[in-house]
Amino acid sequence: MTPSRRFPYLREANRDQPALPPEGSNTFGRVTAITSRTYWNVREAKFGRRENQGRAMRAKVTLIGNEGFLIEAGGAAILIDAFYGAIPGLASASALGAHSIAKADLILVTHAHWDHFQAAEVADAANRTGATVVGPAAVINELRRKVPAEQLVKLEPASARKGFALCEKTHLPAATITAFRTFHALGHNSYLVETPSFRFFHDGDNEDTRRLDPAALGTLDALLIGPWQGSGWVEFIERLAPDRWFLMHLSEEELDQHEAGTFLPDLCDHVPLPDRLVVLRPGQSFTFHER
Repeated sequence: MTPSRRFPYLREANRDQPALPPEGSNTFGRVTAITSRTYWNVREAKFGRRENQGRAMRAKVTLIGNEGFLIEAGGAAILIDAFYGAIPGLASASALGAHSIAKADLILVTHAHWDHFQAAEVADAANRTGATVVGPAAVINELRRKVPAEQLVKLEPASARKGFALCEKTHLPAATITAFRTFHALGHNSYLVETPSFRFFHDGDNEDTRRLDPAALGTLDALLIGPWQGSGWVEFIERLAPDRWFLMHLSEEELDQHEAGTFLPDLCDHVPLPDRLVVLRPGQSFTFHER
């Protein structure tokens, strides 16, 4: 289930509850201007920056659709929420199918909602590629009879009723994964992924970024985040100051609105770090080059 952009704190019966935003939060304001640099990054993702021609690739981020990504870094292929059910008007259709995935080292799933996890497709990809699947208990339990046990890793940190979100870490051949118990569905993970050459954080459907300790995340090459109202996402991006941040969980209509400059004005009073923003359509990629 998708958290609301316009009506925050829509609660389900079986979810961890987010805290209310602090007074004075600027999350509910309006954008007065969006710089042209914001949209230049979209063109950069599609066509490539001229000054990067001839430089070695450090990592490549491809949007599969909704919150699904393929991250290629250090020779590893990492998929996150890549196998899901599209929802018209809420979750864009996938640019890839399970059978089109030729290589995968890791498959991460944030939570078991329809628009993030389809067990049959995850199992098919894991069995064909030998990928390790990482997820909370609801995800791993669904896969136990479909994927060999040695390919399944359950990460489900305890739920913190106050203070910063708790986490669990595992070291795998392709990457080190730290799962943070964040606030949406019961058993929802946000993931910090560290490879030798690339560090990124996928925040899933987390509705309260204030419960994440920036010091625990460190310096990020990429932040993948949904713009949920009331989540504190604007301030979170500014505190972390990633090299690039990617908007996710946008429908096709919202992508059209963003390119027309009408999507973000309803969500925040200013665009955080606009020169670092990347917005992709399903199937588009952004390449990080060696510095």
